[in-house]
Amino acid sequence: LIHGYTDIIGDSEINLNLSQARANDVMNILLKGLTKSGKKVTKIEAIGLGEDNNLSPFSNKYPEERYYNRIVRIDVIPKN
Repeated sequence: LIHGYTDIIGDSEINLNLSQARANDVMNILLKGLTKSGKKVTKIEAIGLGEDNNLSPFSNKYPEERYYNRIVRIDVIPKN
């Protein structure tokens, strides 16, 4: 699972689209690298979460926290 995030600056709909674009970019980079190395991917899912304070890794109160919310998080779930 690839989760994209943004800070709270700007329009919330634009931020949601931006977070999805971030997640998609990382997914495409990973897929390209895995394919190039001959690895088979079972499933990769990219999810944009925008600026939702309940889901963001950091608070948006200070500039430093907003900076750190402009990220993509990758969760690897092992195949059972």
